[in-house]
Amino acid sequence: MPELPEVETIRTYLAGVLPNHAVVRVPHLDGRMVKMGTMAAELIRGRLPGLVVQSIGRRGKYLIIQFHDGSALVIHLGMSGRLVVEPTTTSWRTHTHMVLGLPGEAELRLVDPRRFGRIGYFLEFGEHTLKLGLEPFDRKFTGDYLRDRLSARRSSIKTLLLDQSLVAGLGNIYADEALFGARIHPLTEGAAISRQASRRLVGSIRRVLRVSIAHRGTSFSDYVDALGQPGENQAYLAVYGRTGDPCVRCGAPIQSMVIQSRTSHFCQQCQPMLEDLEG
Repeated sequence: MPELPEVETIRTYLAGVLPNHAVVRVPHLDGRMVKMGTMAAELIRGRLPGLVVQSIGRRGKYLIIQFHDGSALVIHLGMSGRLVVEPTTTSWRTHTHMVLGLPGEAELRLVDPRRFGRIGYFLEFGEHTLKLGLEPFDRKFTGDYLRDRLSARRSSIKTLLLDQSLVAGLGNIYADEALFGARIHPLTEGAAISRQASRRLVGSIRRVLRVSIAHRGTSFSDYVDALGQPGENQAYLAVYGRTGDPCVRCGAPIQSMVIQSRTSHFCQQCQPMLEDLEG
């Protein structure tokens, strides 16, 4: 479930406490979670101690711990992952799959009951390592860019927004919220999205992400920040998880349907199926 705002919330905290500190030890790294790169878990465990953190980055839904030697530990939280900083005196939770010892008797722990998350260590990490689309806040991500990328696509816009090669970081929650903000039905084909609608959609994507970041992400069941605290953005959602509730705009009941195995939420009245086409 953690999407861009949740990962950015975690990144912001870690960026304030980890840089210029070394990994002290790696008491646990579950090899089943190492699903990226070419280095096996035991080799990663032997290499990380002593490496000094240079910065904490984010690319889409990936958290990137960059070290001074140019290498990077990359973490994706999957559907249920939690990345928390806890005292060494606190017992490890069930389903703890990675533990990094930090200075000051603290540990960075990855907890993931469903093990859909993934970890990878890269000796060299660059802009194209993860092969993702543009970031939503990238200046190049414009309505015209989006329109050009959608112009020949027959898949639904909801499905396309979840494609990380199109735009990085969106998941089910914020795709629904962004489409509501742009007044676009989730089943609308990509090719049917006009240039004007593409511009509305880019603006809406950025707005819903900024709002969620300001509220430290959305928590329903699994997500917590790096201190173990839930986010607060669930109180500000317009459609996601609100099936049957009145639309905040028009009062009509919020609808839901399954699109490509994902439940989508929308207002039938505010999000018409047809869009005006542009040449």
